Amino acid sequence: MTGQRRLGLFTLAAMLGLAWWSWRTLEQGQTSGLASGPSPAADLPRALAVHTQARAPIPPDPTNRFADDARTVALGERLFFDESFSASGTVSCATCHDPERAFTDGERVARGEGPGTRNTPTILGAARRRWFTWDGRADTIWSQAAEPIEQPVEHGFDRTRFAVAIRDDPGIRRLWEAACGSLPKALEAVPVGLAARPALAGEGPGAAPVANWSTLPAEQRAAINRVFSASMKALGAYQRTLDMPLSAFDRWADAVGRGSVSIDDAEAGGIITPAARRGWLLFSGKANCIQCHGGREFTDGEFHNLGLPGPDGRLGGDPGRRDAIARLKADPFSSAGEFSDDRDGAEARLVRSLKDDPETWGQFRTPSLRGVALTAPYMHDGRFATLADVIAFYDTLEGAIALDHHREAVLQPLGLTGDERADLEAFLVALSPESMPRLPDSAR
Repeated sequence: MTGQRRLGLFTLAAMLGLAWWSWRTLEQGQTSGLASGPSPAADLPRALAVHTQARAPIPPDPTNRFADDARTVALGERLFFDESFSASGTVSCATCHDPERAFTDGERVARGEGPGTRNTPTILGAARRRWFTWDGRADTIWSQAAEPIEQPVEHGFDRTRFAVAIRDDPGIRRLWEAACGSLPKALEAVPVGLAARPALAGEGPGAAPVANWSTLPAEQRAAINRVFSASMKALGAYQRTLDMPLSAFDRWADAVGRGSVSIDDAEAGGIITPAARRGWLLFSGKANCIQCHGGREFTDGEFHNLGLPGPDGRLGGDPGRRDAIARLKADPFSSAGEFSDDRDGAEARLVRSLKDDPETWGQFRTPSLRGVALTAPYMHDGRFATLADVIAFYDTLEGAIALDHHREAVLQPLGLTGDERADLEAFLVALSPESMPRLPDSAR
């Protein structure tokens, strides 16, 4: 046998041996992996795998050039807790968005200068939303802040007195000019105490503030609008800092994703309760709550009609999304409006493309379930006092009105046992934040 042939046979044998060794190693690794318990995140059910991923940062807001400026955040924080921007001098943003109540108010419906008609949603994590308010009539966090200032039952104020108050308060004026530049000169001529603003939705031109607005010179109206819109952007900048913190559920999902806890561990590694783990399996399985409350933020961010009856037992009179679309498209504070800093961006194009569709009657935004145990009562009108009440409704759909295609087809009675209802509630409680955002001294 020649040396060349011997070398070839040796090389072939070595390659076969290496192949056999690699196969045995792979087989043993797979066997030991199955025996050791936890699966890697890639092998988890998709509903849980999404919660093993790093949470995305707050998205940028190109419609607000002040969005992430520390000076504007400081101004917005001051405005948020200041009660002087209201008709009675007793109402601030924090009246309904109380930091001690997870930035809600604990009331069935909001109450500012008067009683409202809808429940107060939390603003924790609001900067992650695409739409704002229950019906989505605002599409940026700063534009949402504008309407409550001028609504009679909320702050009962107006943009003219708002701008003049900033002009005449030395402390707030310093904050404003540090964040937004010098106040416009035309503002100096606006008289103190003048209530003036454009007409609200459905309001006629004869209302005193509307008539006063029409008599102001154009340069004064422009100055007022500039100060007011920049101030709303400051409020939005502050609210962008109020993210909803992560929860015990997130720690458990992370542990499962890293493989330190098995999804099949009935004790959930001691991170959440066994009941909460069972509740998650119901939430993502039999109960199918993830159909609308899926994803990292537990919401699809869209609008749905649950067939909830009004006080008279018939279909509720609140049109919800049906009226909101026209208001949004006409709103000068929207992403497509004249005060936006990105009027040709993707958000603005989406607003312009919205259709005035009768199918949207009675639809309301799906809220995030993060921190839901802290934000009772529930639904757009606050009709359910407890999480148990909400779960009972979705379980039985008792009282819901089925109106052909206007009713969500995905909603079907679940037939849960009493223990299963309790497990679902335990899971929702496990979505509570484990810490809360830092609050300014003025809020304590």
